[in-house]
Amino acid sequence: MRVLTSKELKVLDINSTWFGVSVEELMENAGRAFAEELSERVELAGKRVLVLCGSGNNGGDGFVAARYLAERGTRVGVMLAREPRSSAAKQNLAKLRKLGIMVKRLREQHLDADIIVDALLGTGIKGEVREPYRSIIEEINRSGAFKVSVDVPSGLNEAGEGYCVAADLVVTFHAPKPGLERFPTVVVDIGIPEKASRYVGAGDVVINLPERRREAHKGDYGRVLIIGGSVEYHGAPLLSALAALNSGVDMVYLAVPEVNFEATRGFSPEFIVRKYGGECFSTEAIPEVETLLAGVDSVLIGPGLGVREETARGVVELLKRCSKPCVVDADALKALREKLPVKGSKLVLTPHAGEFYALTGERLPQELEERVEVVKEWSRRLGAVILLKGSVDIISSSKGEVKLNETGNPGMTVGGTGDVLAGLTAGLIAQGMSAFRAACSAAFINGYAGDMLLEEKGYTFTALELAAMIPYAIKDIFERFGGV
Repeated sequence: MRVLTSKELKVLDINSTWFGVSVEELMENAGRAFAEELSERVELAGKRVLVLCGSGNNGGDGFVAARYLAERGTRVGVMLAREPRSSAAKQNLAKLRKLGIMVKRLREQHLDADIIVDALLGTGIKGEVREPYRSIIEEINRSGAFKVSVDVPSGLNEAGEGYCVAADLVVTFHAPKPGLERFPTVVVDIGIPEKASRYVGAGDVVINLPERRREAHKGDYGRVLIIGGSVEYHGAPLLSALAALNSGVDMVYLAVPEVNFEATRGFSPEFIVRKYGGECFSTEAIPEVETLLAGVDSVLIGPGLGVREETARGVVELLKRCSKPCVVDADALKALREKLPVKGSKLVLTPHAGEFYALTGERLPQELEERVEVVKEWSRRLGAVILLKGSVDIISSSKGEVKLNETGNPGMTVGGTGDVLAGLTAGLIAQGMSAFRAACSAAFINGYAGDMLLEEKGYTFTALELAAMIPYAIKDIFERFGGV
């Protein structure tokens, strides 16, 4: 069983809520499972059990465990290091008090019990544990009681290190955590749905999108360069640029052929537009584009490029030279045909089924699981992230990590939604997300925005409206799930 980091666990918690299993349900399941495991391993009859609870959801798990332990006839007391913060934990503390279970404030008193349940601190601690918790942990460790920790020994940080409770038993939830190999540990299932880890959910956005610092300056949240457009198509790179800007990135540069320059520059004062000669992108345009590469954090190439032979040569040559994370979309994907492999751990390829065939020469099967395996194999071969667009998006990393996304609706068959998705992906990468996490989050946000438009307008919305909806989608995701 794979060890999960604190960040992955937070994603799972929020995704569980997204897929219909609430924090309250998980807390109830966790406390009940803990009490059952403890009763199977330790004789509880006549024992004095002291449950020490912190202010987070780990403390909430402790409140539930205390209730179930009391039902088994043990003499249970609860001590609070601090008052609970989350609504779920507060609700479970109120239940304890209604049942008449003694709840006191934890001070510097001697911990007198046969069994101490440690529900002070959960996963996600950074560095060394601070006061008042360090002194409490020292007191626990001086005690001769049997010590059992809820999920992780309090004080164990997210790297699996640090001064912590010397637990005689750890009952951990869903999967092992870093550092638990040093303790007698049992892993229990608490009902996290399979889709919470297999599919992209709200947690992938809430946890992976970087927080905004008050002292931040222009450029701290990324600069994106979009290379696109041709004499045939001028709108596609603009849709991508709008999506990138609306993702929260600070600056968007557009490199377009001279024939598109005036129309592109006149579209919005918020974009920095540069031109290169001719009607399309080619190797001759690379020197002009390279002057921009040094100052950006991610690159998108492809929207509206066209499929001329000189464009294909230019795309291949630019990708050889570009060291920045790069999203390759639309016509640029077609340019890579017969030019495989194109290696790059920071490369994101965003094909639909037809473009996937043009890229690889392999037709995708209809059955989802078979399709996943094909995408996974090509991602490994190319050393790139693949975001395969479809009714269910498939996102695969070159290391074999795969997620599915089911947000979105048939209204998104309108032209330009793929350009929006590509720009959104580049924008999230520029803000610091890994290529894989950005592709996952972009697929979810793009579909979420489309679903908001479906509710508002039905199926008759445009790609321009989709790009404009992105900030509202992100805001809605955080308002609904940011506090989980």
